[in-house]
Amino acid sequence: MTDEDSDSKDDDLQNMTFVCVALHDFRAEQTHDLSFQQGELLTVTGIRDSGWWEAKNDKGETGLVPSTFLKIPDHVKSKTDGTLGLETEKRNVPFSDSKSISKKPENSECNEDFITDETEPPRILVDRFSELSINHDVLPEGFRHSMLFDLAQKDSHYIIGNFMAPKLDESGIAFKDICYDKTLLKPNSTLLQKKISLIAARQIPEPPNDFIVKSRHIRMCFHDGNKQVLSNIHTVKAKWNKSSPKLWMFNSKVTPKDSCVEEGEIFIKCNECVPTLGILFELCISYEHVKGTSGEMCSGWAFMKLLNDSGEPVKSKTNILKVQDTEPFTAYFLRANSQGITGFFKKIKDKQKLPRIVISICDPDRPSNQQMSFLPSSLIGPWSCIAILSLSRKIIAEDLLERSSFDSSERILSPVLASLPHVLNDPDLLDALRISWTSVMKNLNTDDIRMDNMKKKTFRDLFCETVFVIANSNNILPLKFEKSELENARKFEIKRLLHIQEAQEKTLPLSEELEFSPFSLKMISANIINFNEREKF
Repeated sequence: MTDEDSDSKDDDLQNMTFVCVALHDFRAEQTHDLSFQQGELLTVTGIRDSGWWEAKNDKGETGLVPSTFLKIPDHVKSKTDGTLGLETEKRNVPFSDSKSISKKPENSECNEDFITDETEPPRILVDRFSELSINHDVLPEGFRHSMLFDLAQKDSHYIIGNFMAPKLDESGIAFKDICYDKTLLKPNSTLLQKKISLIAARQIPEPPNDFIVKSRHIRMCFHDGNKQVLSNIHTVKAKWNKSSPKLWMFNSKVTPKDSCVEEGEIFIKCNECVPTLGILFELCISYEHVKGTSGEMCSGWAFMKLLNDSGEPVKSKTNILKVQDTEPFTAYFLRANSQGITGFFKKIKDKQKLPRIVISICDPDRPSNQQMSFLPSSLIGPWSCIAILSLSRKIIAEDLLERSSFDSSERILSPVLASLPHVLNDPDLLDALRISWTSVMKNLNTDDIRMDNMKKKTFRDLFCETVFVIANSNNILPLKFEKSELENARKFEIKRLLHIQEAQEKTLPLSEELEFSPFSLKMISANIINFNEREKF
């Protein structure tokens, strides 16, 4: 195609006029934006490469609208495929001048070895992180406080135990995401059930030498692309070498020696139908400063959309996402562009010097997909824990039926229901449950494995004899963030207690090795009134 043909095609797209239906409400954010409501008809009068199109409503009002909020006709989509979302534009350009700045990118990079997803994150999200980037404390330039870490520390709502615990729905007379087929939990269908693999993070900025790095990890959650976190906040620890600290790697499989927080394979399940639904990734570093202070800082973030323009889940693919918010590297890239670098391969080489995170998304296998269908409608967790999470959810649902009447508010006798949220919130306790269950499953015959009732009984017995006992033992000190000495002491003690359970004929609760907390009814029972309260019940 010649340059003249390309320019002619661009002009045709910019001058194209067609009618779209709004898929979602949108409120104007800047002077030249056009507000609209779901179901409203809009006449698009101009297409821009940034994804913000010129449109007019029935009242004759004009402005810019996000194309991802619109249902695009097929005849338009066929012409615009491959031309949108490849160029980043500043939105503070007057609406009257918008056509003059819309132009085709110089090079459309289609080499999947380098860039497989160059779509920009929602602008509202970019603006919010930009506000957080300004700090006046000891953090070095290019780093800021972790938004997701602060959120998880301040509010227990965003921990996995809270999302796994049963919740009353808006009516207050039924449980959310829990439906029964007689006395058994029914699977719930959701919009999105996927498997995500964290492969690597490249060229991630390093803090100065006076910051001692204790851990590198990624925190992630479902996000609406605006301001709202829609799920629990999940954390995955990275591996790195001292010779190449800017390269973060992740475990694809976990062994009994590994922790679930080191697992790079994650399941995601979500039923939020938001056009800008995606996963927010924060690349975080926990540190100790030479002056004695410690904490966590964020070296960048990325956003991966989970729905296409038609509102359907994205197909299986590998994404190479740009890491936002890394000021030193962004400044380098801008200087390189200002020096007149125009070669295609030179630009690719420069892009490789910028921070990137490589993520694969695919459909889960059939057995895992069936197990995920019993989980709550919004959840992120380690792939190796799907089986025990699904099984515990079934047990919890059945224990909820052990009430004298439908409207009874009496306490429910169930150690699993009472203690499971606490176990899920402590990764080392979750690891103990996972390892113990894997060991027990090896000793079950094929017929027992196929019988769901037998597995639930075995799981309940295992939980009460091991993890429940450990969680309520005085031998285990409370877990604190990034206290490596405390974490190692807990791991050693948990491993020792599990060995006692395996080696001795008597059960762990009868062992002289344990010191228990004073017995409380809260250890073995749960109060239905507190199910929606953000506290341990």
